[in-house]
Formats: sequence, structure tokens, C-alpha cells
Amino acid sequence: MGDLLARIQRPSDLKELRPEELVRLAEELRSAIVDHLSETGGHFASNLGAVDLIVALHAVYDPPRDRLVFDVGHQCYAHKMLTGRLADFPTLRQYGGISGFLRMDESVYDAFGAGHASTSISAAYGFAMARDLSGGDESVVAIIGDAGMTGGLAFEGLNNAGHSGRKFTVVLNDNAMSIAPNVGALARYLALLRTTDWYQHLERRTQGVLRRLPAGDVAARAADGLFKHSITNLIAPERTGVMFEQMGFQYIGPLDGHDLPLLLDVFQQVRRMDGPVLVHLITVKGKGYDLAEENARKYHAVTPFEPATGQVHSPAGGATFTSVFADTLVSLAEADPDLVGITAAMPDGTGIAKLHSRFPDRAVDTGIAEGHAVCFAAGLAAAGKRPVVAIYSTFLQRAYDMILHDVALQRLPVLFAIDRAGLVGEDGGTHHGAFDLTYLRPVPGLTLMAPSDGPELAAMLRFAHDHVRSPDASPIAIRYPRGSTVEPDGAPAPTPIRMGKAEVITTGDDAAIIAIGSMVPIATRAASILEAEGVHVAVVNARFVKPIDEETIVEIAIRTPRLLVAEENTCIGGFGDAVREVLMRAALSDVTVRHMALPDRFVEHGTQATLRGLCRLTAEDFAAEIREMLRTRAGNTPADRSLATAQVHAPS
Repeated sequence: MGDLLARIQRPSDLKELRPEELVRLAEELRSAIVDHLSETGGHFASNLGAVDLIVALHAVYDPPRDRLVFDVGHQCYAHKMLTGRLADFPTLRQYGGISGFLRMDESVYDAFGAGHASTSISAAYGFAMARDLSGGDESVVAIIGDAGMTGGLAFEGLNNAGHSGRKFTVVLNDNAMSIAPNVGALARYLALLRTTDWYQHLERRTQGVLRRLPAGDVAARAADGLFKHSITNLIAPERTGVMFEQMGFQYIGPLDGHDLPLLLDVFQQVRRMDGPVLVHLITVKGKGYDLAEENARKYHAVTPFEPATGQVHSPAGGATFTSVFADTLVSLAEADPDLVGITAAMPDGTGIAKLHSRFPDRAVDTGIAEGHAVCFAAGLAAAGKRPVVAIYSTFLQRAYDMILHDVALQRLPVLFAIDRAGLVGEDGGTHHGAFDLTYLRPVPGLTLMAPSDGPELAAMLRFAHDHVRSPDASPIAIRYPRGSTVEPDGAPAPTPIRMGKAEVITTGDDAAIIAIGSMVPIATRAASILEAEGVHVAVVNARFVKPIDEETIVEIAIRTPRLLVAEENTCIGGFGDAVREVLMRAALSDVTVRHMALPDRFVEHGTQATLRGLCRLTAEDFAAEIREMLRTRAGNTPADRSLATAQVHAPS
């Protein structure tokens, strides 16, 4: 740890440092990010690129009184280190440790929580209006990346805030890239601002920008001699920022986001300005770590690695659910020229990148615009194409109205591939796919499936693709988890997929486990544990949440009145409730139902294995629950026999 960084306990400590010491502090922060993330993993390149602007903001403003509202959280690590959490960084993204994102309950310096993109401007404008209503005078600053700026919510916030006249600052951290290269008209507009040939007279252009600020002549003189450190992307103010100025913002930039003395000077002046201001900074993703600068896409997020070489300590091996999806999608596209793949800023994460490499005209990255992606897919489907929309479960939440209004209401044949369903691990509550079975189950006409392993995912994709091409075509969704799909050697191929039909894996009369998706292999292991104890348990792979296989569930419940229902989804409104509804319709009141699911709260960050253990979603937990059912059922008490007493087991 650097000597300067070790002295920083709170942002106010930065005000005691000279500008040249702040430059050295930024270097120490970058070294600390590399050192810590090589051990824990986390979002890497974006955090390195934001160090200088974060140092400048904390040195000039007075958080937590002044509100610094970050977007997403991919750029917050230096902020956390400067606000008393440096000693906690060995616990980053580990269970019980600090989050990789912003959390209001973690620190008073985290003014607003973040994990999804494009929220900062709207939230910060809320702080600004609240300040004015209360008669305060604190500053409010939204810090957003150029990728976050492509989201529609960001423009809704800009539109509302820009014409309000309120004192309010937006810092646009423009590194020309999100997780994948930015797409769309705004990305092209920002690229134009960065690359115009007006960069030639660098010193005069920068001084021109600074003279627009309060005490501008002083600012320009203070910056004299610093220009040799600037990148050659500064351009004439009279030629830039027209769009932002039309939206009511005073536009400052583009400026070198790594010229720390320049940033200190600019923010000192911007802090005194009235009305909405947008400061446009050009930064380099991965700044200070050569490998990340050369390949920011690869180093967007990292697992533990060797700092000197970038070599990952434990490279993942084997097929993942995402890779199975990608391979199967390409195979389907080769046979169907009407298939179009769509994702929202996650081509690598979802596997759509593989389709793009094979059929670039039939793979679309919409940018951070999930609602648009779904509505765009609806238009494609209405025009006779067969779109496959691949979006993470947590991000598909942002497109719920479009799923209902634009796809399902019109019964359009859109195939939703919902990656990262269930517990995703270290990214935590903002990224767990904990709600998709619940929010999709009520959608009329939507078929909802979940595979237990990779071969079944491939089979379901082929089934779903046939469905959207059939005369009875309608929307269909497949949700699947993050991580590897490992099938035992010699495992049989999945039985054919039939609409609304479950698969009975094992039979047994003592109890039954009815599981969906990722819980099926765990249910099978639990049955094996109990079989060794002489307890015979039926295991049902439900496959479909909607339409649910009522016939099989009723047959199983008649054979054994002890059912354990398992899903990696919230305990409210999902698969468990669907099973209970079946039993109620069949008037099977003499059935004990235990429901193993995610708790009715937001689950913390940690490894998938740790979190499944804490949520009691392991084979040992399932086996223990069935043992308890058998003991309780032997007592034959009225309460045990009532369906109304079905229990949900999850940590309180």
C-alpha cells in the first residue's frame, strides 16, 4: 500500500494534499486496485479508468454533504478506497464483505445504490430538487459512463433536469466503451466529439474551455504548462456539446480525464456555477495497466489473476450454459435464415457474439436498452422474422412492459433466452436473477421453461425455435443459470421435450421432489442420499413452469402425500405457488408441501455455493427436509395434513 493512500481515512483528508501529491495518490490507487482485484476479482478496467476523476471529485467536493451519485458501480472502487473502506478490500464481493457496487447501507458516502445502468442522472436530480425544497446549498454530481448514457433512462433524466435551471452537475466519463463496444447514434456522436480535427491547437482550445468558467482567466493561467500531459482530443467549445446544450446544460469539454491538475481546476470552477452543467471527460479504460488498456473488453471484469502476466489463476473449463446456448443458436441460425439474435450490451456475456461472428447481419446489440430490445424484437416478429432475445434475468426486469404490451398481448413469436437466472454469485443483490419465474408466470400466453443441464438447454432451444415457427406460435422463454453444466459420464440424452410435460427421473413412494431448472441435479443427489438410507424418493424434472404438467403433479401427489418443491427463484409467486395451485384445483388437501426457494429478501453477494448453502438449496438440505416430513407425517397431526400449512424454508 502506498504511503499517501494509507493516510486517507475520509475524503476531507485529500484537501491537505498538494496537486502533485494527488497525482501520486492516483497512482497508488491504481496499484491498490490491481493488487486487490488480482486476489478477489471484480470489475477492473473501468475502475482503473475512473481513478483520476474520482480523486478530483473527492478533493474538490465535500461528501457526504455534497452528493456524488455514481452510475452502475463499475467505476466506484477508488471512491470506496477513499471513503474508509480500503482495509475491507480483501473482502470485496465475498460473503459478509463489501459489495462491488454502491450501497446506501454500506457507507454514508454511497449517496445512492447502483448496480444497473443509466440511473444516476434521475436519482441525482431527485437529490437536487430535494435540496432546493429544503433550502440547502450542497452540490449534487451525477457520474455516468458513456455506455450508461446510451440508456433511455439517462435521457429522460437529462431532459427533466436540463430545463429545470437547478444547480446540478453531470460528469460524463467517456471511455468509448461499455462491456462491449458502444453502439448507436449517441456513441457515434460522442466519437465525433472525441476525434474532430480541431484538436490541433491543444493549449488554446483548453484555455478557451476554461475561460468559459467563473474566474476563467485565473483558471486558464493555472492550467498553463499542464497541456503536455493532455491527450489530443480537446476541441473547440463552439463546435461541441450542441445536443447537451439544447437540453439545457452548460457543456464543458471534452477534457482529458487523466489530467488531474486540470480536473481539480475545472471542478473548482464548475462547483461555483449555477444551473445544470455537463462536464465531458475522455478517459482510457484500464488506465495504468497495459494489458487492460490493450484489451479493455477482456479485462472489464476479472477473476483472480497474476498481476505481472494477467494469467488467470484457475481458468474455467468445460461447457457453460451460456456456451451451450451460443453453439445451439448458431446451429439453428444456419438452418433458419429468419432467426435474428438480439442482446442489450452483453454480446459476450450472453453468447450472441458467437452468432455475430457467423452471421453479422443477424446479430444485434442494442446497447443498454432492454425495453427497446424487446420492442424491436416484437417488430421483427410481426414482420415475419424469428427473434431470439438474450438478456440476463436481472436486466430483463427493465423491459417488463414491453414483454406484456408489445409481445404477449399481440401473441408475437419472440423467444427469450434468460441467462444468469437464480443466484449469480459475487455481484450480489442487484444481479441475482431471483424474480423471473414470478414476473413471467402471470403473462398470458407465454410459455416458460427451465433446463436442468446443458443438453436439456439445447433441446429446449430447438423445441422453442420449432414452436415460434409453428402455426400456433406464441412467445416462449427459457431461463437458465450462470456457470458450468456438468453431466456425468454416460448420462443419457434428455427425453424429448413435449409442451407442458415434465420428466419423471426416479420413482418412489416415501416422498417426492418436484424441481425446476438448476434444482433438478440437486434433487437427484438428495434422492441418492436418502436411497442409501432406505428412503425411496421420486424426482420430477418439471421442465415447464407454464403450462405446468398438472397430470404428473397430481399423480405424484396421490401416490405420496409428501412433496418437496424446489426452485432457485423467490419463494413468492413462482413455481412453488404454481404447484400449490394445481393441488388446490385437484382438491388434494391431504398433502404436505415443503417449498425450498430463495427467501423473501434480497440475497447478499458471495459464491454461488455459499449462497445456495445459506438459502438451504443443497442436496443435504433437501434430504433433511424430507426426513423431517417423514417424522412429522408419522405423527399424523391435522396441521401436517393441511395444504394450507405448506412451508417455505429460507433463512430469515
